[in-house]
Amino acid sequence: MKAFSQAPQLVKLVVSLLFIEALIISLVFFALLLELLSGNVLNIYAEIFLLVLAAGAVAWVLHFSRGILQGKRWARSAAFFWQLLQGVVGAGAIAEAGSNRNIGIFLAILSAVVAILLFNKKFIADTNRENDGAFS
Repeated sequence: MKAFSQAPQLVKLVVSLLFIEALIISLVFFALLLELLSGNVLNIYAEIFLLVLAAGAVAWVLHFSRGILQGKRWARSAAFFWQLLQGVVGAGAIAEAGSNRNIGIFLAILSAVVAILLFNKKFIADTNRENDGAFS
């Protein structure tokens, strides 16, 4: 795998946006962890489940981001599926009364931007490798 600095510009942009998404999920993970450690939870099992889910999501986003940097085709599909999931969460936050609509709008816009970039012809050409070869 070549370094991030050697990747094409569009790949760098998409991976940077995915890293921002991973950072946001990490912040949610730490907020949930602090809530658990403070004892301010209604259901400890649900809180632990959410912690595991957040940790798994961060690992998954980082894994397919690495795949995108390596130019792997499968990583585009994983990234697109993640954008669909994130868009649904954002749309739910926008539609639900009493939720933070600003966060929902941010998630929906971020997922739409990344999804559009994933279908850019230049991005597809840069991430269309099946073998272990990275960017030349």
